[in-house]
Amino acid sequence: MVTCTSCGKIIDKVPNWLQSANVEFVCNNCPNRQIKPISQLAQEVAQATRNNEEDLAEMDELEEDEE
Repeated sequence: MVTCTSCGKIIDKVPNWLQSANVEFVCNNCPNRQIKPISQLAQEVAQATRNNEEDLAEMDELEEDEE
């Protein structure tokens, strides 16, 4: 059986053959959960990319103003 690496609860929806994989499984309701779902990570990466693009655009504007 596959268990949560954080709290030890059995995760029924994960097939038993994945137990041999070198992966840490964390249940959805785990109180010790420090791992973010991939959907949340994708949003953070997209926001960081937009912020970087805005910062680069501001730097370009500053360089044009200095010239």
